[in-house]
Amino acid sequence: MATAPATVPETQPMSRPLRPEGDWRHVFSYHPMDVEIERAEGVFIYDREGNRYFDASGGPMAVNLPHNHPRMKRAIAAQLEDYAYTHPSLASPKRAEFCRLLAEITPADLDHTYLVSGGSEAVETAIKLARQAQIALGNPTKYKIVSHRDSYHGMTLATLGVSHNPASQSRFEPMLPRWPGIRQYSDFDRPEGTSREEWGVQCAHALETAIHYAGPKTVAAFLATPHGCGADYACVPPDSYWRTIREICDRHEVLIIADEVVTGFGRTGKWFAMDHFSVDPDIITMAKGITSCYVPFGAVSVSRRLNEPFEKGYSFVHGFTFGGHPLGCAAACEAINIIRDEKLIENCNEQSPRLFSYRDELLSHPTVADVRGWGLMMAIELVADKETMAFFDKSVDAQTLFQSLALKNGLAMYSSLYGAARHPAMARGLPIWVAPPLSINSGQVDEMMRRLLTMLSEWEDAVL
Repeated sequence: MATAPATVPETQPMSRPLRPEGDWRHVFSYHPMDVEIERAEGVFIYDREGNRYFDASGGPMAVNLPHNHPRMKRAIAAQLEDYAYTHPSLASPKRAEFCRLLAEITPADLDHTYLVSGGSEAVETAIKLARQAQIALGNPTKYKIVSHRDSYHGMTLATLGVSHNPASQSRFEPMLPRWPGIRQYSDFDRPEGTSREEWGVQCAHALETAIHYAGPKTVAAFLATPHGCGADYACVPPDSYWRTIREICDRHEVLIIADEVVTGFGRTGKWFAMDHFSVDPDIITMAKGITSCYVPFGAVSVSRRLNEPFEKGYSFVHGFTFGGHPLGCAAACEAINIIRDEKLIENCNEQSPRLFSYRDELLSHPTVADVRGWGLMMAIELVADKETMAFFDKSVDAQTLFQSLALKNGLAMYSSLYGAARHPAMARGLPIWVAPPLSINSGQVDEMMRRLLTMLSEWEDAVL
């Protein structure tokens, strides 16, 4: 194992939530930490005082390329020199170029792509596409989307509806659609003596049950991330899970939508996380790493079978003003080229064992209940008590303190919207994400993890 150096890293002043004063008092419902960014470079972010922070979670697991990459800046600027926006009735060559490049890396024959401007839009588009595709294929009664309970697929009303998150449901009902939901694959409750492959099959059969009770003639698609969400974020199921899901879907004429908004473009050590499994989805959603957040962008790729009726003239009723924006297309083209040229997926696979070599040392901490993931995506589940798996009470404000101490130790980190906000029945911890840019090197991995282990000890001294 790569042991963290004993020396304590240089720290920075404690940060706190930004007060809504001055210019900030005009910003609605946005109160970040009081670290104001001046610039970013490589895997680092710098504030106005010159302090340096590892972009340890790649924003919300969205920054796959190095910050301030000269090729990305040139590609966006070159497109801006020609034109910034395309009139909807005119063709932008960059759109076709990007769709061609994307078709070279998407799984199987998912080589037809609809462009949007973000992840929530991509999932919303996939839902609408699944419904319209089923009509075009002669299944007009199929409209329901089955998904995992306690997952995350976006912030529109439709995508919140398929996420089955109790906190969102309490705020937005009765506005949310009521879709069928099933349990996720989880190693947390795998019965003793049951292998992961066996448990994968058992968990997948929950879909068969859901389709039966929803009515097989009404279910259009099954939507899921390639790994777990919510408390089980980055819990990777065995191959048997997705094989069984594919067999069930094929038998009931249900489409598979793989939500690769987080996992796409090299994050897991392959172009797409579904490449790790022996099945192909019918639809893939993507965003985040598609441009490494240089420009807001997203896409939905479909199989040739689904594209066929639309290619023959069946109209797809949908659209966004910023869908397929030329600057996004230019950035996305260059992102694919950079990932290839700079061998970032190869580097992801090289650095992954080094990152996960810290697993045992992390688990030795009294608040770390689990460490899991793949590629350069690690989820660290934090708890107040490993026996009960409960997180800290809201009065402790453990999440804000965690963020403050991370920044103090030179780490910009992102956590899920769980922890103390979780329902008491869901006794699980707070997933914290380690997902740096794919360009990170071995020395940087070691320094980043050294800082993380130091701040974990400081946090535990304060909250336990």
